[in-house]
Amino acid sequence: MRFFADQTSRFRPLGRNDIGHSEMPNRLPPALFAVVLAGFLPACSLLPGTGPTSDAVNSNAAAGIRSSAPLSYALVDVSSDTIGFLSQPNLITLKGAFPDKRPKPTQVVGVGDILNISIFEAAPGGLFTPGTASGARPGNFVDLPPQAVDQKGSIYVPYAGEIPAAARTIPDIQQAVVGRLRNRAIEPQVVISLNQQHSSVVSVLGDVNAPGVLPLNSVGERLLALIARAGGPKFEAVESYVTLQRNGQRVKVLLSHIVHDPRENVFIRPNDVIFITRESPTFTALGALNQNIFGFNSEIPFDVETLTLSQAIGKAGGLSDVQSDPGEIYVYRFEDRGFLEKLGIDTTRFILNKVPTIYHINLRDPSGLLLASGFQMRTKDVLYIANAKVVDYYKLLTLINNTTSTVRNVNSAVHEVAAPIN
Repeated sequence: MRFFADQTSRFRPLGRNDIGHSEMPNRLPPALFAVVLAGFLPACSLLPGTGPTSDAVNSNAAAGIRSSAPLSYALVDVSSDTIGFLSQPNLITLKGAFPDKRPKPTQVVGVGDILNISIFEAAPGGLFTPGTASGARPGNFVDLPPQAVDQKGSIYVPYAGEIPAAARTIPDIQQAVVGRLRNRAIEPQVVISLNQQHSSVVSVLGDVNAPGVLPLNSVGERLLALIARAGGPKFEAVESYVTLQRNGQRVKVLLSHIVHDPRENVFIRPNDVIFITRESPTFTALGALNQNIFGFNSEIPFDVETLTLSQAIGKAGGLSDVQSDPGEIYVYRFEDRGFLEKLGIDTTRFILNKVPTIYHINLRDPSGLLLASGFQMRTKDVLYIANAKVVDYYKLLTLINNTTSTVRNVNSAVHEVAAPIN
């Protein structure tokens, strides 16, 4: 018995009277369905794609770890209770990391430094100055050959012997030499000056125009002065970070913050390392934003030293009027444990010092924009705008409509194929 398919997708027996019936073009034999289906399934592997499917990735794995456990995070509502903490830029400061209330560091002599030494006596005919009969002299003094501080930290002065010099100031060394010569020379006086400095140096590296090792002067130098001596930064201050390394501790600060806050222009100490890097602060914008409709990049630079949430939303093109839920604005970041404890959050459940944190703000509240104008964004933050709940309903209707249209188009194509049968 043969069958044919009617428009209700049910099959009924095909009798003799059905042959040549006027409804034949609207009916498709099951054999034709099988042929179309057999040709369609292999073609799925030929469709365009950007990479392997999830099924291919899962089935071809030889080993791995699969877990459905969610990541624990802290959820903080941006409100009048919390905005006081969140409106302050959480900037790491040099003055906080390297507190030094002295006006400048005391310069000391180190191994490798080369010193000039002049010895004066009160009258000719002394230990270092011959009598007047030996010839005219410009004065009762003698200049010794430049003395380098050796690996033991000492210099050698004739008739004074080995003088410890490393880690001592120049006045201390002068007094030590005078003490050794007091009973031998005529009222000796000693003047020592720095000829070449090799121990009190600072390395300035990275994105500066003239990187290198620079000696510190005797009056003490601040951070910006050393950067200027290295030729200055290659890029704008708002996108240049300064990393100061001292005694195993490293602190990174935005260069524009140092320029705008004189307290951050700290004194530099010997053997400090200053590293300049170009790292433009950016945030990532995702979700129901106009920037996604217009095709803008999702990673957006700050272009300023500090950026508020309202400014970030504006940079991302604003909320999508037909898609977004203004009451569901989120900012994702890894927050310091100590900062969350200041907000009154119990952090005992978290192991690491960086706690996954989601900040929520409601722009349906009339005060929401004021709160957003105070909320400070940080580099690498993720801004996410949730869809309105009705959007899922629209998506379902669109899917149903597209499916119906596809079925209608396939039915029309089948009719065209079946038409020559008549």
